[in-house]
Amino acid sequence: MAETQEATYKPLNCPICLETFESPKVLVCLHTFCEKCICRHAHSLKEAGAQSDTIACPICRSPTPAPSADQTPDEWAAKLTTNSIILSLLASGQPNMDDSVYCQPCLTLGKQNMSVAYCGTCSEYLCNICYSCHKSFKISKDHSITVQSVSAQQNRISTQDMYRCSVHWKKYKYLCSNHKELCCSNCVIKDHRKCDELLLVKELSKGSKEGQDSSQISEKLESANKIFMTLVESLSKNLESIDQQKIAITKSIQDWTITMRKHIDRLETPALEELNQMCKQENIKVSDQIMECKRAIAAIATSKEMLMGGRKSEDDTKIFITTNKVSRQVLKYLEKYKTIENNSEIVELEFHFDSTFEGMSATLSSIGKLTRQVVRIPRLSSDMLFENTKMPKIQPNSKMVTFNAQIRSEEDICDIHSGVFLLDDRLVLCDWANFNLKLFDRRLQCVSYLNMEDQPKYICRVDESTVAVTVDRDIQLVSVTNTLTPLRRINERHTCYGIASYQQNIIVDTEGDSLITYGTLDKIINRIISYDKLDVHNTHCVSQDGQRIYYTRKNAVVTMNMEGTKLIKFESTYLRDASGITVDKQGIIYCCGKESNTVITVTPEGRQLCVLLSQDHKLQNPQGIFFHSK
Repeated sequence: MAETQEATYKPLNCPICLETFESPKVLVCLHTFCEKCICRHAHSLKEAGAQSDTIACPICRSPTPAPSADQTPDEWAAKLTTNSIILSLLASGQPNMDDSVYCQPCLTLGKQNMSVAYCGTCSEYLCNICYSCHKSFKISKDHSITVQSVSAQQNRISTQDMYRCSVHWKKYKYLCSNHKELCCSNCVIKDHRKCDELLLVKELSKGSKEGQDSSQISEKLESANKIFMTLVESLSKNLESIDQQKIAITKSIQDWTITMRKHIDRLETPALEELNQMCKQENIKVSDQIMECKRAIAAIATSKEMLMGGRKSEDDTKIFITTNKVSRQVLKYLEKYKTIENNSEIVELEFHFDSTFEGMSATLSSIGKLTRQVVRIPRLSSDMLFENTKMPKIQPNSKMVTFNAQIRSEEDICDIHSGVFLLDDRLVLCDWANFNLKLFDRRLQCVSYLNMEDQPKYICRVDESTVAVTVDRDIQLVSVTNTLTPLRRINERHTCYGIASYQQNIIVDTEGDSLITYGTLDKIINRIISYDKLDVHNTHCVSQDGQRIYYTRKNAVVTMNMEGTKLIKFESTYLRDASGITVDKQGIIYCCGKESNTVITVTPEGRQLCVLLSQDHKLQNPQGIFFHSK
């Protein structure tokens, strides 16, 4: 067994070409070679006329299944298992054992023990216990093992860990939208079985290599660095100002007391001590804030290096994971900035002499009072990090389905303004052009339709088996069983447009610029008058608790409460002629841009998350959007 305190074995060099591995491939015997080298080996055997179902390992001669009859050596070599450990070491730029990683056998048991040795034969890192066992087993006692130096046994984690699951040491394969985290195949089985939003990292990372996302994050890092540098400049000036004020006030106090030293020696000392103590506290506070800013600047520089390093990689997944990680770091930098900014103050110290000081009396207890006035530092809003930034587009993780909602007997082409999913996955659509409602089953086959006297505009689900539709100046309630059956009408004085519901209450937008809420007995329980002056009437939706209403206005989404007070307004060039709108359980807003041919998502705080759908997905003139029940 080859053991040495220095690295005599070079795990990053191919045994055939003796150069650094390129696309390392593993044979059945666990020996690793460059893909090109093992391919040339297979070619040489084929040219030599070797007829065998196996190919012998160049090192130990152990057999590995040979290429099939319809397979070239190149195709065979490409399909061999890639040695991800070697790739990890190559990607992290570590040609030796000086950077510790976890013991891989222990990781398979869910334990995280730092490695102390590397088995070149097995291509595995080993902890103390596994190293001892490896030496004692017959099958592995002659393996080539490299023992790490003492410095390599420190509790440090390789930067390559960011590409692998820290629990199972497997490559990240999925992005769970429900939990907003990356996961490997084992994580999916164990912790994400009930999650219905799993996206393939491989698919999401397509296009990352071109640098669109990383370029945006790089711009944000530059902006974050800029605002921290500006804040440091302001705080540094504040630090200098405090010292100057201290000198000026000290001189003033001393000038006043120089002629009366005998009488006020015992009063001068407390005043100066108070001044020194207050200045010391202010200096410490501002210095700490400056240090926090500088640490953030250093962290931003590290993130920039990480992002630039990721761009140079040939692995799309690594680029995407690096971009994803740095993106989350940017948000932390912003939170850190806001915390420091909110706690930052410009301090102005003044000393107010006692009104009787000049007259001086035997009963004088002090010569004045030190006060502290605060002037706020001019705010540098971190919102600028999100301005004029191209938002990333996300490819849906499931296939898109397009279907024709027109019935054979209809002559006019459908004009679908809105629709709604029922709890049993069926779908009801409003066909404005053909004056009817249409019921579709789970296979999107029309199973029933209801002709209307007037053109139906918008629809919402009231309960499990009832929908409400705006029709001219009425609200039509319809029962949905195996067919569509009219129930009753609510008469409204003005023309009705958008409609939404919560807890079986109905909110309808009327021509009189009013949002009217009808209760379960069809009585008006709330009215928001002149909530927005519009040429075109709104579509709107309401939160599940009924506390917030979201409506579209030209190129904007507006949030207001039930009293009609505007809370948040979000505008975007990705939202030209905003139309359909809905909100999910977490308060994320989904809205259609009819002219921009987009569907975007917006946070409850009014920040754009992403462009969910666009013309890239063959989307044209979207008018309505609604959720599946699940």
